[in-house]
Amino acid sequence: MNARYFPAAILLLFASTASGCFGPSGPVTYPVEGQVELSGGKVQNLSGHTIEAALVTDANVRAYGQIASDGSFALETLQGGDIRSGAVEGKYQARIVLSDDDDSSRAKAAEALNHRFLQFETSGLTFDVPASDDVVLSLSSR
Repeated sequence: MNARYFPAAILLLFASTASGCFGPSGPVTYPVEGQVELSGGKVQNLSGHTIEAALVTDANVRAYGQIASDGSFALETLQGGDIRSGAVEGKYQARIVLSDDDDSSRAKAAEALNHRFLQFETSGLTFDVPASDDVVLSLSSR
């Protein structure tokens, strides 16, 4: 290696390692399973829609999980083109993302859910990873 490029190569190596981007494994993820509770409505109306969670300290770090008919979900994270089970450590804000796959299903979910839960800024839904227990997200219909 040419000596004039050596300091730049060391700096690049250090920056890659410090940011957690070095190596094939990436940052550690922790399992996140949970339950959506919907007061004043049927949680089944949210089946097939998505929980989206954003890391408070870096909104570009996201985790997603599809809501099952019983309200359960498990989060996954996309890292370096790979889907990994769980989420990176930290505090998260969450919201509900309604699916565009079925207009009828979307309309039922939109009617069953207070619209404040569709935005991070207004949902009030937060949790920490790693979680000591299952995450419970309490929603309301209105």
